Amino acid sequence: MSDQHDDGDPDHRPIITRRLILKTPTEDERDRAIGLAADPVVARNLAAAPGDYWRSGGRTLAVVSRSVRSTIGISGYGPMSDRPDAIEVATWIGEAFWGRGYATEATQAVVDLAFADTGATAVWCSNRVSNSRARRVIEKCGFQFRETGMVRSPVSLGAIPVERYVLERRNWASLKSWASGTGEESDVARDSRC
Repeated sequence: MSDQHDDGDPDHRPIITRRLILKTPTEDERDRAIGLAADPVVARNLAAAPGDYWRSGGRTLAVVSRSVRSTIGISGYGPMSDRPDAIEVATWIGEAFWGRGYATEATQAVVDLAFADTGATAVWCSNRVSNSRARRVIEKCGFQFRETGMVRSPVSLGAIPVERYVLERRNWASLKSWASGTGEESDVARDSRC
């Protein structure tokens, strides 16, 4: 979309992981992601909406499967809604693509990007208390439970209970080889060593 930075900009080039491309979404990719998020199962599990981070100085990225060249979700980072001085990351993947490790792979790449772009000392992640799948992804990415709270639901008018997790920069630096099982890191991880 014209509102976003162009992928040709060196600061906004696509991120290539083993199975995914994370990139500034085109209008078609944004529409596909909105369609995936409209699934009631996906919407019911959202604690944050990464689709609008670009409006507040963060990044919103389409998560594209390299094998089928199709948008399977959205990921990004930006200011927390209730703590604008803190950075949060969020990822959601369409239900048809659950259980394949895509959320973990995308979240790891976005965490690398958030630390590289912002210089933050920590990044946060919120999880709906009832979403055990997302909790496993968050923990695999190195986040540690910090507190509970309430946030405005991205899909309904009410507040929802969430668990908040944090990943401090020093812990992230020690996890730089998260993809050691595959022997690969995202482009951002290689380019932004501490």
